[in-house]
Amino acid sequence: MAKVALQKYRLTQAQLRSLTMAERPELDANGKVVFVPNEKGEPYRFVDDTPGAPAGFGFYVGPTGVFYELRMQHKGVRRRLALGSVQELTLARAHELAGAQRHHIRQTGEDPRERIRIETERQQAKGTTVGDALRAYLAHLEDKLARGKAKKGGVEGVRDSLMRLERDEVGLAKRAIAGLADKDILNAWNALRHSCMQQSNRLKPELKTFIANQGKWWTLRLEDWVRLGLTGKDIELAYAAGLSATEQTMGNAARAVARAIAAERKLATQRGRTPALGYNPFDVLREQERYRSSRELAAHYENARVRNPLGTDDSATGQQTLPTVLKALVGRRDMQNGHNAVGVDYVLLTLLWGARRNEGAKLRWYDSCSPEELSLQIVSWVWLAPKPNAKNPTTGLRGSQVFFHDTKNGQIQLLPVAYFAERILRWRVDDSYMKERALTKELAKTKREGDKQRVAHIERQLANLARWVFPARNPKSKDGHHTDSKAILHNVRLDAGLLDPKRGIDIGLTPHDLRRTLGRFAGKLLPGHVVSQLLNHHSDQDGGGKMAKVTERYSQQEWPALQEAMDKVEGAMIATSPRVWNILKGPDRPMLDEIRDPPLNLPSRRALGHRSKAHTAGSKGSAGPAASESRRARQGGH
Repeated sequence: MAKVALQKYRLTQAQLRSLTMAERPELDANGKVVFVPNEKGEPYRFVDDTPGAPAGFGFYVGPTGVFYELRMQHKGVRRRLALGSVQELTLARAHELAGAQRHHIRQTGEDPRERIRIETERQQAKGTTVGDALRAYLAHLEDKLARGKAKKGGVEGVRDSLMRLERDEVGLAKRAIAGLADKDILNAWNALRHSCMQQSNRLKPELKTFIANQGKWWTLRLEDWVRLGLTGKDIELAYAAGLSATEQTMGNAARAVARAIAAERKLATQRGRTPALGYNPFDVLREQERYRSSRELAAHYENARVRNPLGTDDSATGQQTLPTVLKALVGRRDMQNGHNAVGVDYVLLTLLWGARRNEGAKLRWYDSCSPEELSLQIVSWVWLAPKPNAKNPTTGLRGSQVFFHDTKNGQIQLLPVAYFAERILRWRVDDSYMKERALTKELAKTKREGDKQRVAHIERQLANLARWVFPARNPKSKDGHHTDSKAILHNVRLDAGLLDPKRGIDIGLTPHDLRRTLGRFAGKLLPGHVVSQLLNHHSDQDGGGKMAKVTERYSQQEWPALQEAMDKVEGAMIATSPRVWNILKGPDRPMLDEIRDPPLNLPSRRALGHRSKAHTAGSKGSAGPAASESRRARQGGH
């Protein structure tokens, strides 16, 4: 169908600005412009008939007003360009713009709108803030997390970093990347560090106040803090106050900004324009050596006593920390009607396996996993071999095994379950059986009584017992499994003399210290490559990554050697306390002499942090299960 030519009208500026979609111009019999009702009520266009108007220059009348526009064809390409509103531009200025646009198109063949879009895009990129970059980075990591390609802890770390930079006293999140100078980043580092110091939960309130009163305290050296009167580990805590959180936050910001710069360079190359971002302002932190080196970190951990692997006859403290902690744990297992059993067993197995924090919390019993979950390696599990040389149906390897599917470095880990770890797992089986039997009776009674809410409550408990190696004490728990060992570790520190405010003793003990303990003993007893295997430090040389088949990780000769190594290390750790050895062992292992391993007096209950009613731990029979039937089952072997 042929294109309908637009009508030409000559209107004054006042007429153009008063024109609406309700009426339209028309020529009367004398050729004079008059306005008539727009019967269709639709938008319309007409061409400007003013002398000197550029070819193709016209108007669009629509629901939001009247606009200038230019229509032209160049080398077979038709274009229609909006030039602005008649309310904002005069007719003469619109003619100038239309002429310039026509000239640009004829000279370059380029659509001027594309040039405007590119420049607008560049200006938007130039205005990208640090917060924008971190939010984009966070979205990227959340997407990777959903696909199993990122760790939850890493995502939370970036989220925390964004929150810190959004604090008013820091104010870096709102700053445009392109406008940041070296001094801005360095000043933000100091402000962030001061903020992190004040928010720290590792510093006592009085120490925070003392630090804040020193003015630009972050410039002080170790000797300055000594001169100011600090002693002990408070010197190192003040010297490094807020530094770890600041390093993590600025490191995340630097990575987020680097990613934003890379994305902008890619887009600029595709658009054929100059990138709006070319330099990462956070590079100044490395140039100025604000981040600590590995050697400096090691010195800090040593001086601040942040890393506290357990041991015997520690030259620094003169304490027998490992045997004392073992006795405290085993002694607490059956206290409070057995409520401590899950937490104690979890801590003991974390120690014997050298597991990272929470890696063992999601362990399931092998039989509770579906064939798909096992073959796809998407759950962590424990398998207790019915016979010592029995083969696991999934791995094809002999003996009891524990499998971690989601470790910190993204790799799977399969470990042999050695003698003492298996004894503790048998305890878990016994405890679960006793609880299951009691709950089954209670369930039948509750069903007869018709208490549906209580029935659902008990059924959740039974499901948790069947699934989880370390079931949650509270059946209403969202996760269903044990999640937090802070309380048990705090009491163990008190019991073992690692925390005594009256004597000024405060030696930390974290789940990672338990991992360091395994590393310490393994390092003394085994070759380096075996230690790396036990701690899951080795890299995946074949590039199989997380989903590599477990049977490809160990040769038939390597697995028995790893079983022997595991047995050797855990035996050495348990043997530091003959009393604990004698409690954990079965009839197939010899008794150890307890004469040089004194029992540990534990409180049966604590009120407001004070001890009451002593309970002797570590003496024969004192730390076994409360249920005599369960005790007989354990001593009978499995």
